[in-house]
Amino acid sequence: MRGADYLIKRTGAALLTVFVAITLNFVLFRAVPGNAITALRCLHCTKQFKAALEKELGLDKPMWEQYTIYLGNLAQGDLGTSLVDRRPVWQNLKGPILNTLPMLAVATIVSIVVGVGAGVMSAWRRGTRVDRINTWTALSFYAMPTQWIGLMIVFYVALRFGFPVAGIRDPTLGILAEPSTWTVINDRIRHLILPALTLGIGLYGEYALIVRSSMLETLGEDYVLTARAKGLKNLRIVYRHGL
Repeated sequence: MRGADYLIKRTGAALLTVFVAITLNFVLFRAVPGNAITALRCLHCTKQFKAALEKELGLDKPMWEQYTIYLGNLAQGDLGTSLVDRRPVWQNLKGPILNTLPMLAVATIVSIVVGVGAGVMSAWRRGTRVDRINTWTALSFYAMPTQWIGLMIVFYVALRFGFPVAGIRDPTLGILAEPSTWTVINDRIRHLILPALTLGIGLYGEYALIVRSSMLETLGEDYVLTARAKGLKNLRIVYRHGL
């Protein structure tokens, strides 16, 4: 039952955090001077037009009613309509999200594999040259701003080796002839490599430092010392008992 109670408490805390964040998002944007209408800065708009737009956006309603409508729309997945192109906000977000998820997945998987391996190696060889090199490399990558890493990769990798620096696909692909499936896949991979590398470098540093710290504590436990005394192989100690 302890596990179930813990899960219930953590779930409740997470839901409460989400609710507070949603509420603050509503309150803070309405606490600043002006509203969505004044943000348009439409100098030639008539009062009738502004009043009609306020009614369309629900800004003429009491604050509590706006809040309930806001919560109801969020519960249904309705993020509203863009004032720029009059399309549903979700339609504008869907494309970038679908392009971003594969990049995040690749960056996370690679950084976890490399970071965990580097962290384990550093902890196992604590105080050696390997440990110092891994630790300083991880600290350096972790401290670097992601945008700076991206700029360096553009200058020293993309421009030298011909990798694309923007977009998710080649805009000229398919103009003269229908591209093959392999051509499309190859084009997407080329556009994916550098953004994933940029994110993965920072994540690698974070995972390597966390795993090293955790492994140093674990390697000092009695059961690990007992496994060493029994003569078990290092890999078995690390991956069976350490991790």
